[in-house]
Amino acid sequence: MRKTTILELAISLLCLSSCTKQPVADTTAPAVSVAPAADVALLAEWTGPHGGVPAFDRMELGQLEPATKAAMDQHLAELDAIAADPAPPAFENTIVAMERSGRAYQRVETYYGIWSSNLSTPEFREIEGRLAPLDSEYRSKIVQN
Repeated sequence: MRKTTILELAISLLCLSSCTKQPVADTTAPAVSVAPAADVALLAEWTGPHGGVPAFDRMELGQLEPATKAAMDQHLAELDAIAADPAPPAFENTIVAMERSGRAYQRVETYYGIWSSNLSTPEFREIEGRLAPLDSEYRSKIVQN
């Protein structure tokens, strides 16, 4: 019994001594900026309580299409940067980075949802018709990357 305990202790020490601290990958999504044609309020980070709230007082229908296109381009560039990362794939530099990417698109999508459900007008439906195929292409690029 004593030999077994000593053997277990020796194996445990051997295993523990071989453990080294692995470098921790940066968990932030790569900083990629795709500047829209103009300063678009729909792309701005939200401020205020609860982690920020949409700027409903600054949303303009004319900004929706350029903001959506810019946010899509930015998100695809972020995903391309994650895919091109030379570091070996790990949870932090793939899954976490992907979860943190596309924040601008998520913000614009919030405004889009409000217009499509609550503020739908003939002008919005015209823009919606132009954005629908772009959204389909955007989502296909994400899934097939």
